[in-house]
Amino acid sequence: MLWLAGAAAVAAGIIVPLALGGRGALAATASIPRIDAVALGALVIASAVARAIKLRVLAMRLGHRVGVGRALITAFASDAAFQATPAGAGGYPATVLLLRRGGMPAAAGVALSAADQALDSLFFALALPLACVFDLGNAVPAAWHAFAWLPAGIVLVAMATAAGAWRLRARWWPPLRGQLLRLRWLRERREPLRAFCMGVLADLSRLRNGSPLVTLALVLAVAAQWVARYGVLWFALAALGHALPFGLVFVAQSVALHAAQWTGVPAGIGGGDVALAAALSPWAPLAVLAPALLLWRLATFHTVLLLGAIALACDRRHVAVPTVAASEA
Repeated sequence: MLWLAGAAAVAAGIIVPLALGGRGALAATASIPRIDAVALGALVIASAVARAIKLRVLAMRLGHRVGVGRALITAFASDAAFQATPAGAGGYPATVLLLRRGGMPAAAGVALSAADQALDSLFFALALPLACVFDLGNAVPAAWHAFAWLPAGIVLVAMATAAGAWRLRARWWPPLRGQLLRLRWLRERREPLRAFCMGVLADLSRLRNGSPLVTLALVLAVAAQWVARYGVLWFALAALGHALPFGLVFVAQSVALHAAQWTGVPAGIGGGDVALAAALSPWAPLAVLAPALLLWRLATFHTVLLLGAIALACDRRHVAVPTVAASEA
C-alpha cells in the first residue's frame, strides 16, 4: 500500500500542476534557461548538505563521530523518506536507522532526531513572524500581519505544555506505567526499554549543552537548510519572470504545506499545490503559478526521491550487529 501511495504521489506531482495550467505550464517549464534548471537542483542539494552538516554537529555534541559520507547518505535518503511517506512519518525512523548503520546507538539516534525536529520547529516559529513583518510586500492583507506572531505563540504554548507535563510526571506517569505494564510484551522487555529511555533522556540532556560556536553552527545549518528548500519556488517564479517577495513565498509555502501534510498524502501533493496556487494568485497569474509549481515539485519531490535512491544505492556499509550492540551497551 505504501508503494502504491508513493507511486500515486509521483504521478500527481506532475499531473496536478499541469491540470492547473494546462499545456501552457509544460511549455513554460521547458522554456526556462538550462542554467536556471541547474540552479533549482543546486538549491535542493544545498538544503540536503546543510541538513547533513546539522546531523554531524548534533552527533559531535553527543560525542559520536559521523563521517561525511554517512551524514550525506542519511540526509539525502531520509529526505526522500520524508517526501515519500504520508505526513513525512518515515523520515525520522529512516534517520535513526541510517545513523545506526554508521555505528550510532539507537538511543542516540532517537535523541538526535528529536533535537532535529525541535530545531526545525524553532526556526519556523521565528522565521514566519519575521517574514510576515519585514518581507511580504505592500499588497498583503492586513490579516497576514495581524497573525504574524501566531506560529511563535503556538510553539511557545506547546513548549510550555511539554515542560508542565514533565514537571508533573510524578502524578501521571505511575498510573500510565501501570496500564502499560498490563501488556505482556512490555512486561517482558521492561528492563531493556527502561535502559533505552534512560539513554535517550541522557542524550537529550547532553544536546542541550555545548559551546556557543557549536550552537551557532547549528543555527546557520538549520537556516541554510530551510531557506534553500523554500527558496526553490521563489527562484522558479523569478526564472519565469515573475519575482515575488521571498517572505511572501516562504509564508505561503509554510502554511500550505504544513496544512496539506494532514491530508495524509505524501509531501502534501494535490492539496498543497492547490493551496499554494490559491494563496499566491493575488500576486501572480495562474499561467505563471502552474509552471512554477511544476518546477517546484520536480525539484523538491522528484529530484529528492532520485537523490535518495542514489544515496541508498551508495549505502554499502552495514555495521555488524555485535558492533552496534556493543556500542549501545
